[in-house]
Amino acid sequence: MGRPRLALVAVGFAVATLLLGAAGAGQAKQGSSGTVEAQRARTVGFLRLGRERGYEIYLYMPTKRIVTFYATRSDRVKGDLFSFRYSIYVVRNQGDLDQGVVRARFGSLGRVDLRFLPNGRLERRDAPSGCEGGPQTSQRGKFVGRLSFRGDGNYFHVSSAKGDALIDRSPRYRCEKGEALEAPPRSLRKYVAPTSYFTDEHSVALLYASARSHGRYVGITAVHEEEAPPGADVQLGIVESRHGMAIGHGAYVGGPRGTLLTSLPGAHPATATLAPPSPFSGTAAYSEKSGDWTGNLRAELPGLTVPLTGPDFHVHLCVANPVKDRNGCEFFKAEPPYDERAARPGRSLR
Repeated sequence: MGRPRLALVAVGFAVATLLLGAAGAGQAKQGSSGTVEAQRARTVGFLRLGRERGYEIYLYMPTKRIVTFYATRSDRVKGDLFSFRYSIYVVRNQGDLDQGVVRARFGSLGRVDLRFLPNGRLERRDAPSGCEGGPQTSQRGKFVGRLSFRGDGNYFHVSSAKGDALIDRSPRYRCEKGEALEAPPRSLRKYVAPTSYFTDEHSVALLYASARSHGRYVGITAVHEEEAPPGADVQLGIVESRHGMAIGHGAYVGGPRGTLLTSLPGAHPATATLAPPSPFSGTAAYSEKSGDWTGNLRAELPGLTVPLTGPDFHVHLCVANPVKDRNGCEFFKAEPPYDERAARPGRSLR
């Protein structure tokens, strides 16, 4: 897959991940010792709040117990290359979405106190493939009540619930083994944990640096695929907690020539230099000999400037030979790149 197309796919995948709840609602299959398994009843709510300062703003309830604000933005970098950035704020619903009620506080950032009013007919769909039970239903309408939210640094401010709204309901299902959706996570932080937009398969250069400090996880990945044009794709994920709220920030960018420069395959000690375009600035350098990750690389996100180098970072670098290493860099196969275990072995998102 060429890098311009990869950039477009990544942007589309990111939006789908955010709005369909793949990062939080649980799309993986859950195991069972028998031949059938249960899929819990589920209620999902969605409200599109419009566009402000280049960001699309959404209120999303991936389950009846979770309330989430999303802010997403995509920009053209150069030619066919794109960048994508987002912020996610997650708290628990004090209302009852089954009754159309959303009530939550986001600390000093804002609050919502809304009730859903349907204005369209109830649409019914068959049970998912491999599952038995009643129909799934969707109903469009609007939310009424109070809503106010300011993004970190006041990069957006919404104070009205006007916008397209939807509530989707699924009953409890009896499914064939492996067909039921995974139960939603209990941890708020797992709703904002980033999902990788690319894999290490067929990569010929792959760099991953991560750190965990004072409850904040930061991970940055740069990858160049075999037969791709010069440059590298770069992804950043940040996870933190604040006063009963989980917060996630992230960015993806398709970087042009010079974004990632590495030593040749087989060279020891291996080295790398990373210099991605906006929303990143500065450069970072890695030396396998010293293990140091140095420079002034940082991410400039709305309301947040994050240093991306220093002694707290753990760095992995792979430079593969396409002739000898047929599957490219594979060191993420045993340990996913966006998990705090990569930053601190044995530690997972809580």
